[in-house]
Amino acid sequence: MIRAEDVVLAKSTLTLRPLPTAVLLLCAGIGACVVGTFFTLTLVPVLMVAGFVAAFLVGALVCAWAGVEALAALERWLERDSRFQR
Repeated sequence: MIRAEDVVLAKSTLTLRPLPTAVLLLCAGIGACVVGTFFTLTLVPVLMVAGFVAAFLVGALVCAWAGVEALAALERWLERDSRFQR
């Protein structure tokens, strides 16, 4: 069993001086801005292409639906027109 007097608290040897710490934090902040901007500019074209592909697919689906409806209307017209009844 560990007794309280056996536990030795180690003194922290890490000391952070204000000026180097401030420079390090400034560099980290600038780096975060640069990396965030890079990923944003990289993702925007990818998302735009994905949006264009989705819009193209929806447009193709609507055009196909319109084509089927047009063929159905043509079929109904051919069935009712007297010229095609013979």
